This record gives sequence, structure tokens and C-alpha cells, in this order.
Amino acid sequence: MPFCPQCGIDNPTSARYCDQCGAMLIPVPAQAAPPAAPTAAIPALGPTVCPQCGQAAIPGEAFCDNCGAPLSAPARPATSVPAPPQRMAPQPVYPPPTPVVAPPAAPPVSPAPSAPSVTPPPAAPSAPPSYQAPPVGSAAVSGRTSLAPSALVVVGTGAVLPLPAASQALVGRSDPVSKFYPDIDLGPYGALDQGVGRRHARIFVQGGQVMIEDLDSVNGTLVNGQRVLPHQSRALSDGDQIALGRMLLRFQA
Repeated sequence: MPFCPQCGIDNPTSARYCDQCGAMLIPVPAQAAPPAAPTAAIPALGPTVCPQCGQAAIPGEAFCDNCGAPLSAPARPATSVPAPPQRMAPQPVYPPPTPVVAPPAAPPVSPAPSAPSVTPPPAAPSAPPSYQAPPVGSAAVSGRTSLAPSALVVVGTGAVLPLPAASQALVGRSDPVSKFYPDIDLGPYGALDQGVGRRHARIFVQGGQVMIEDLDSVNGTLVNGQRVLPHQSRALSDGDQIALGRMLLRFQA
């Protein structure tokens, strides 16, 4: 029989709601029931109709097996529930369109009278350009093939080191152990302590212009504060400041 979890009594097998309290029933597995004692015959009850849902109920139950309503309650008259009125969404109200007024047309402008054409006088024949000599002391002298008479000035001591009368010169410091002696030796001026390499840079003439090239030195070469990349050349002008490592030199064209 179904067991009521609310009041704890047993109900008929086909009942879904408790006959005592109306709670939903929990079915209990069938067990072998002991032989029932003879009981007096109970007169059969006629079918009962649920006053709530109108379905036929099991005879003898106090609550409807379909909706759980008490069978003893008077039937509730069916009343129609009016549907709630549907609310219409408010229609947007748009402002009337603003009439577009065309701006007044501008009065026609009469064209200005054209000035009379004047024929320019014939141009005078131009004089042939006169030859201008290159500025004195400039490193870019057309046709220059030698470094002389240019020189390097050691800024710290003021020593003037003339460049050789050749198309190129190696600048660095001498090394008696390896028997290497550059064309411009900066060793006597503290080159070792200031980071000048033995083969630090090369000064040469290319297309009439004095150039300087860094020979992949450890501490690098700067011209006017700008680094010269290894094995790339840069033009020199009179008064340019050259930094080999930490040693400062000034170029004289």
C-alpha cells in the first residue's frame, strides 16, 4: 500500500494522495501480507464524483485521486475568469518635419575687367658663369687623391699629427710584440688607456672626399657624436670631432 510521508498511515493501493491528510503518497513495495481475519461484509459504496475536477473518485476515499481535493467539499461552481486586458504599446509621437528653406540665391557677380596684356621686353643675354674656386680648407676638393695636407689634432694635448701624402692611412696604436706600426700612432698620447685599438680606423680619399672607416674596433668610432658602423665609411669635413674609443681628435682639412 502507498505510505503517507506526512501522517504515516497506509492508503489504498491505487491512491495517489493520502486519505487522511491529502499529502502525495510514497508507494511501499508489496510484502507478503498475513492472512486477513474474517471481517463483516461492508456494503459497496457507489462511485463518487470529485466536486473540484469532476472526475470519478475511488469509493471510500476522502480525497480525489486526480487533483487531491477533499471529496466532502461542495462542488465549486465553474466561473469564467476574465482575461486580463491587453495593454497596447504607446505609439511614438514624432515631431512634425521642419520645412527646409532654401537660402536666397546670391546676386550674379559681373566679371572684373581683364588687364591689358603687356609683352615683356626681351631678356638680356646672360653672362657665362664664372669659375668659383673651392673654399680653402675644405676636404671635398675636386680631383684630390692624397690625404696631405690634412691632419689630426689630439684634443687633450693639442698635438698635431699630419696625415701622410697617400690615398689612405691606418689610425691606431703601435704594438712592438706583434711588430705592428700604424700610419698614425696614437700610443704616445694614452691611446691604450683610452680604448684605442691597434687597427682602429682607416682614413682614405674617395672621389676627392676624405672618408673615415671603422675597422670593427672594440670601443667604436664616433664622428660628431654619431656612431660609424663597422666597415662603413663617413665623409669628414674641416673641424669634425672624431672619437676613437674615449680619445677625442679634431680633423683639419
